[in-house]
Amino acid sequence: MNSAELKRKLESYNKMAPPDWNHIKNTYQVEPIGSINGEPLYEFNMIFDPFHNPIEDNIFISQCPPTAFVPLHIHQYIELIYVYQGSCQIIMQEDVIDIEEGGIIMIDKNTPHTVMETTKEDIIIEIKLKHDYLSSSFLSRFTNRSIISQFLVDSLIDSRSTNKYLYFPFEASSNFNDIMEHIMCEYFEEDAFTSGMIDAYLFIMFTELIRHSNSLTSIERNNRTEKDLIVLNLLQYIESHCKECSLTAMADQFKYHPNYISAILKKATGKSFTDLLQIQRVNKAALYLTNSFMPIPEIAEEVGYSSVSFFYKKFNEIYQQTPKEYRDSNQ
Repeated sequence: MNSAELKRKLESYNKMAPPDWNHIKNTYQVEPIGSINGEPLYEFNMIFDPFHNPIEDNIFISQCPPTAFVPLHIHQYIELIYVYQGSCQIIMQEDVIDIEEGGIIMIDKNTPHTVMETTKEDIIIEIKLKHDYLSSSFLSRFTNRSIISQFLVDSLIDSRSTNKYLYFPFEASSNFNDIMEHIMCEYFEEDAFTSGMIDAYLFIMFTELIRHSNSLTSIERNNRTEKDLIVLNLLQYIESHCKECSLTAMADQFKYHPNYISAILKKATGKSFTDLLQIQRVNKAALYLTNSFMPIPEIAEEVGYSSVSFFYKKFNEIYQQTPKEYRDSNQ
């Protein structure tokens, strides 16, 4: 299935008659589990579409029926709502989020929400994830080589914990939409290795979300604060100049007092400047060990260590292996 075929499939679905909530409620004897501000709250374990499919797989993709009434509800899984075409409005407990074409929102488990009625020109895709793709163990796969990615991942986890949802206002022309199309094409035209392909695309999708996490927004939390941007600039400097980086040089570059730089890095990352510098140097050395045949003493010098024994000590502290053991097991 290609992009044109996918578009035709999604457009044809929008022409189908929407499901009737009263019919569903009576047929399946759906009862509210509570109420919020006098509005009934339901728990759904099936796709809200004409087929009423239960959610059995770790990932399930469906299309939100246009013109359908969707009551306030929760899920026992993470849900992504992606605007393939048009726009939609999501109502949370206290927030109203207007999502334009290309945008995506990730809603955590047990978070009351509903999708307001859409038109037949709007194509809204819902992705249900039983597996927690924002768990610390999954996200740790992104953080092996960069102090910046570690900072962004930690920020993403903190924001999710605080807000119960994450909104990424991608534009319709962004690369993210190509990734989403690949996922949907694989899903709707199941073939050999589809499951593995979707897992791979999901990893790419979350990589893109983390890369753009500095633009995530919510009603409770605006775009990154000025201090967050300062931290990102400082971390970028450490990454780019890890061989010769010093606190004094950073102070001269950014016109801040060295003590201020130390304090802001410690508060934002939980690590001192020295710790961050050592982590970045060792991570860069790990790349050389994996992708080159450079002698270890040369690698140590290349990443900023004048003492090979000190390099061995720091590498072992971070990777729990000697550089030689790491090279043997990863090259």
